[in-house]
Amino acid sequence: MLRTTSQIISHHARLEEESAEGYRALAQRYPDHRDAFNRLAEENHRHMARVERAYRFGVTDAYEVGITSTQLDPGEYQLEEYTGGALAEDLATALRNEETMMRFCLDAAKTSGELLPDLPDTFDYLMKRKRRRVELLGSLT
Repeated sequence: MLRTTSQIISHHARLEEESAEGYRALAQRYPDHRDAFNRLAEENHRHMARVERAYRFGVTDAYEVGITSTQLDPGEYQLEEYTGGALAEDLATALRNEETMMRFCLDAAKTSGELLPDLPDTFDYLMKRKRRRVELLGSLT
């Protein structure tokens, strides 16, 4: 269970990294859409850095040992593997993965605000960015 801000941030970083790796693989698999998939992968790294920056600026020893009243189960935020069967199939997987990451950002924003007030704003910002990514993925079909 994710009970501390540190755990939430670490899980977010894992999700962003896993998503970026998936987009890099799609860029190799679908050269016609290489630029779009590579941009999405690079954006994953920017999202990760933005959350880590908000965390570093807001954390103190008092916050670090704080425990949230709401636990997040990392098992509820797992990304799917790409099958490589066809572009439409992989895009559907990418959309589901973006939805999972958006759900995590929403839940993390609700939970992390108890300990670090800047984190909810950061996760809300990422939600807006991820909605744009969903639109981009929808346009690739």
